[in-house]
Amino acid sequence: MRRAADPEAGEVRLGFLNTLGTWLVPELVGAYRGAHPHVRFRLAQDSAGALLDGLLDGRHDLLVTSGPPADQRIAWRALLREPLRLAVPPDHRLAGRRRVRLAEVGGDPFVMMRPEYGLRGITDELFASAGIRPRIAFEGEDAETLRGLVAAGLGVALLPAHGDPPGPPPLLAVADRGSTRTIGLAWHRQRYRAPAVEAFAAFVRGRGRAELRPSTALGPRTGGGAAG
Repeated sequence: MRRAADPEAGEVRLGFLNTLGTWLVPELVGAYRGAHPHVRFRLAQDSAGALLDGLLDGRHDLLVTSGPPADQRIAWRALLREPLRLAVPPDHRLAGRRRVRLAEVGGDPFVMMRPEYGLRGITDELFASAGIRPRIAFEGEDAETLRGLVAAGLGVALLPAHGDPPGPPPLLAVADRGSTRTIGLAWHRQRYRAPAVEAFAAFVRGRGRAELRPSTALGPRTGGGAAG
């Protein structure tokens, strides 16, 4: 009980999107553990819907996810805005371009995340705004799989910009308005949070404001909205 009440020795149960496991979450957890080495982390990686279910039923203390959940029981604070890029095969007709509009690939096959993933919802909204009814070649659960399939020539894909390894496929800036996703921290408004959880949450919010991607960091925001 004493350890659980100690902010320097408790446990943080953190859920996060699959696409944040290659850069953002390791950065946050690694930086925090460097200053608080006795805090333990129980990590869970899943889709947006499954993470929200876990937060509501008490399996997670905090979530790092995209977009404010619509459930009013959940508070959410924005941390940063992440650009989306269009990944195209190396021999694609637009591979030499730096910036494109989605309408230019409206007839191409797309590889996409499955519908239960937050990135898919953002992608669907962008397609609707561009007047595109995408021809789907594959639906997956992992951005790295989509990237590999694009490189193999199966289609094109909208992918997060951060954490990209060097090499193919080419990633092009997207000119369409709203071609970003907002990453934030979510927690249950009414559930007790141990001191270690509160301390880590404060650290993450501070990184979002002051250090993490300072050119795109956002101010505080809580409450509802469309599910991410």
